[in-house]
Amino acid sequence: MTKNSKKSSPIIRTKTRFPKRDEQYAVVRELNGGSRMKALCADGLTRMVRIGGKMKRKTWCRENDLIIIKPWVVQSDAKCDLVYRYMPTERKKVMKYLPEELKIW
Repeated sequence: MTKNSKKSSPIIRTKTRFPKRDEQYAVVRELNGGSRMKALCADGLTRMVRIGGKMKRKTWCRENDLIIIKPWVVQSDAKCDLVYRYMPTERKKVMKYLPEELKIW
């Protein structure tokens, strides 16, 4: 190979993640700082989302990001944990499974 030739990168395919039994879709509405944000959930409630543990440094969220959340057992109406954040390309694959109130794109 010559010095200026470009290598083609391999295409990596990943499986799309869907919510499990006790998880649901949500859209980030407001960033509050300190790894916390408010999100509109699929059941119509606005909850405080917490990014916990290992995900604090790995997951960066912005407003209008599509995420999967898991409501707390205690205070399930007000608080939840972030489970997964969809990338824009993944979001297109999941659009047909979203409730109408979360389709904002």
